[in-house]
Amino acid sequence: MTERTIPLDEILIPDERSRELDHDWAVALAALIAKQGLIHPVRLRQTVEGTFVLVAGLHRLEAHRINRADSIRYELSPAQTKDEGRMEEVLENLGRNELNALDRCHHLYDLKLVYETLYPETRHGAASPKTKSLRLSEDGEERPQIFGFAQATADAIGLGRRSIELGVQIWSDLSPDCRQRLGAMDIRKKQSELRQLAALDAQKQRKVLDLIASTRAADVQNVASALEVLDTGAQARKSDKAYASAQTVLKKLPDPDFDRLVVENADRIIASLKRQGRIE
Repeated sequence: MTERTIPLDEILIPDERSRELDHDWAVALAALIAKQGLIHPVRLRQTVEGTFVLVAGLHRLEAHRINRADSIRYELSPAQTKDEGRMEEVLENLGRNELNALDRCHHLYDLKLVYETLYPETRHGAASPKTKSLRLSEDGEERPQIFGFAQATADAIGLGRRSIELGVQIWSDLSPDCRQRLGAMDIRKKQSELRQLAALDAQKQRKVLDLIASTRAADVQNVASALEVLDTGAQARKSDKAYASAQTVLKKLPDPDFDRLVVENADRIIASLKRQGRIE
């Protein structure tokens, strides 16, 4: 690829991208670029109209804007169409190995869609013209390519076929609302968590995320504990633990401290005694 320079405002950014801009990472990257320069140029494809469209390097582009640069070095991609450009973008991000589990599933899903658009015959189990050499089975024998997309992608990015199929399945089974909410949650980093969540119906996915995000359910930090609360009412047992803990503290309080506690909470104590019919 030939390396050139282009003004930032001449680069078009596609609306559909597999990875959203992480502004914090762009700021950090801007500091690195200011110190050591741009190591890897962005990649652009040129349309038949002569415009330049971003293929790979969204964060590098934003970092240059943060640094108030006017232009950026780029390489011209061999991609001729939007789908080819999208495929190149996804493959690069997958190959860089800096994606969290949720982003990786998203990229694999998008790659499947683009791949099957470029090679529609693979939807029915046939190998694409570019992957006929990838038709060996695990035991080394040549067989009809049943998983054309997965096998070709496995060879391209170094992931096992099963891992790719699982990532695609997880993203497919997560509801659109769930995908959006997960972007700000820690469990997006663990594929095991995403796999458990994706196995649930959309309504239960929402309830699980509600519990994990709730400040009133501090002990619920993963899918398994959220499901325990939903299935067995474990949340009630948390209040029992709080009660037992309070009892232990109160029994150990010296009388002067206990009296001070009663005075400071007199209104609530009186209201409780009235609810129980112990005073009028």
